[in-house]
Amino acid sequence: MSDDRRAAAGTLVLLAAAILAVPARRLRALALGDDVALRDWIANESALRLAEARRDARLLAGRLERAGARLIALSARDYPAGLRDLRDPPPFLIVRGVVSPAARASGTAIVGTRNPAAEAARAAYELAGRAAAPIVSGLARGIDAAAHAGALASGCVTIAYVGHGLGATYPPEHTELEERIIDAGGAVLSERLPGESASRWSLLRRDRLQAAHAQRIVLVQSEVDGGAMHAMRFAAQLGRPRFALDPRPDSGFDGNRAAIAGGALPLGWSDCDSTLARET
Repeated sequence: MSDDRRAAAGTLVLLAAAILAVPARRLRALALGDDVALRDWIANESALRLAEARRDARLLAGRLERAGARLIALSARDYPAGLRDLRDPPPFLIVRGVVSPAARASGTAIVGTRNPAAEAARAAYELAGRAAAPIVSGLARGIDAAAHAGALASGCVTIAYVGHGLGATYPPEHTELEERIIDAGGAVLSERLPGESASRWSLLRRDRLQAAHAQRIVLVQSEVDGGAMHAMRFAAQLGRPRFALDPRPDSGFDGNRAAIAGGALPLGWSDCDSTLARET
């Protein structure tokens, strides 16, 4: 069997298993090519369910192809290396665009609130043009969008992890931004199947992927209960260097204060670019 046919067969196996909600541990074993896990799974499923799952997997594979997306399994060369540091790495990712192979976690994650102060959005934009690439964020409104836009303006590769299935963009007004990311050599990635909508749980899971992919993470602005704080906590668990811009006096930066109190390194608003460009 050719490599292309083998990869296509592996994609169908993983999609069928995901459709049947195979437990994550077994799904990871399947993604790593464990033939014993494959035989055990098949032996414990009904022939009807397997046939239906194979049919649905073929339909889903066609949908991915039409959307310009593909599946990257945990064993693949271009699976993001940093994600393997997680206790529960995704068995596979659905990807649009290019993910460059790397031996370890790489780039800078830039995270923050969807409702930033104007100076915080500007700082995210400028920081993304100077920090070590790729710039990793989540395609959300606010700090995420500013970070992606700043990277694109400077010619820096940027990638986005999203909490919904590919095939639609959320928020819808970022459809053009998503296409610009891909056209510039970046990628949009999800561990969700096409058509699956975002939820609080899936967005939390997405946050761990941003933290794991990057070599370092920067909090630009967040309230103490903001979603970006999840990414900071995952980064701490992974031992990634954490930075937070020095908080402004207003309450919109309470998350920055909490992050710094929890061990994140404070960054001055004027010198953060050189600090992060040097950090390895």
